[in-house]
Amino acid sequence: MQNTAYPMHPPLKAPIYPAIFLDRDGTLHRDVGYLIDFAHFEPLPGVLEALRILQEKGYRLFVTSNQSGIARGYFTLDQVLALNDRIRRYFAEEGVDIEEFVICPHHPEGKVESFRASCQCRKPEPGMILYLQKKYNLDLNRSYAVGDKESDALAGLRAGARGVWLRQASVPTVDTVTEYLEFQSLLDFARDTGRVRQD
Repeated sequence: MQNTAYPMHPPLKAPIYPAIFLDRDGTLHRDVGYLIDFAHFEPLPGVLEALRILQEKGYRLFVTSNQSGIARGYFTLDQVLALNDRIRRYFAEEGVDIEEFVICPHHPEGKVESFRASCQCRKPEPGMILYLQKKYNLDLNRSYAVGDKESDALAGLRAGARGVWLRQASVPTVDTVTEYLEFQSLLDFARDTGRVRQD
């Protein structure tokens, strides 16, 4: 069980396992805007059931999350790592094993100089997914990047996985991007994995 910021040089191993790369805010829990206090953590309806379904189907679960609030100076890296560890323990207590949270603390216009950067880990760039793929022997051809923003799905596509956009009904669809799978909730996607092939 780990909770880290994005490192640069993971070991290289042969891909074996399918995975789900989950966004955090707005995907696992209600997006309150720069969440940092666990007291405000509220899992979205159906999330626990969805994660259990995906886990039972053999997917390894990971979180990849842009956390520009660090670069913006809203909170520190250590505060985000501590929150992620608390969220991971919450899910573990409910029988869901999220193996690692990986975050991107960067933003090109950040106020904190050490995190002011254009990088390969901030979604829609694929760096966080590629790091996890190499570290855990993950088969990107059978894996999915899932989130409530187009950038989450696009990061998956750029990494060589499949992109899943949890598009709310009020958000216009994107006609020019046909590679995304679209669902209204994580539970809808998890229930559909019997139809979405893994091979």
